[in-house]
Amino acid sequence: MKRTLAFFLLLLTAGFAFGQANDAKIAELMASAQRLRDANNEALALVKYDEVLKLAPSNYAALHSASFMYSRVGNRFGDDQLEKKTQYFRKAKDLAEKAIKANATDAEGYYVMGVALGRIALIAGSKERVASSKDIKSNAEAALRYNPQHAGAWYILGRWNAKVANLNFAEKAAANVLFGGLPPGASNQNAVNCYLNALKYKPNYILYMYDLASTYYTMGNKAKAKETIQSLLKLKPVTEDDPATIEEAKLMLSEL
Repeated sequence: MKRTLAFFLLLLTAGFAFGQANDAKIAELMASAQRLRDANNEALALVKYDEVLKLAPSNYAALHSASFMYSRVGNRFGDDQLEKKTQYFRKAKDLAEKAIKANATDAEGYYVMGVALGRIALIAGSKERVASSKDIKSNAEAALRYNPQHAGAWYILGRWNAKVANLNFAEKAAANVLFGGLPPGASNQNAVNCYLNALKYKPNYILYMYDLASTYYTMGNKAKAKETIQSLLKLKPVTEDDPATIEEAKLMLSEL
């Protein structure tokens, strides 16, 4: 009896020690991933998040962070790597689904789901792009319910308005025939309002400013587009994608 008790206590102690070591490793990997993100090395940060998920598959922070990284890193593959890009976006969606299951009352899971769906829509055919529109909007709105100051969610909603408001005739017809139409209310002005909200909570973010300027340009408000681009071009790149966005902004300015 004493031997059995001693063995049981030994197992408990070993399990507790293992749990502590596992928690310490996860914390170390998460901190390392954040440092890599801060240094604009998102591909390596993604490796760290994947390592965390091998140790703790339901870790919410790792799930939504890895989902976002799969969307970001996947978007950098060229058109000649479409299959790989698609794999990354599908993985982002899968992880976002798991994140929402792990914590259904936090904004981040819904936000990264909106990002993943938006990325998939960019490389999809017209039918799938239109079909995903409602889900992109609903996930952005869910994120804002749990965090009304979520800049990224406001940006997704802005993109949704801009894209839906400017669908071509064939896409609008497909939406009406196949899906009974799209959610009402999409407009370029609503897109502007959403982008301004995104910039309110994340000032001077180059991507948000570029899309705001693009929408002004679409609306024919060249003065506001030019003003926004000129402000953008005074900023220093912060993210890995900013240099490319700045070059696109210079091109837009040359057309104004």
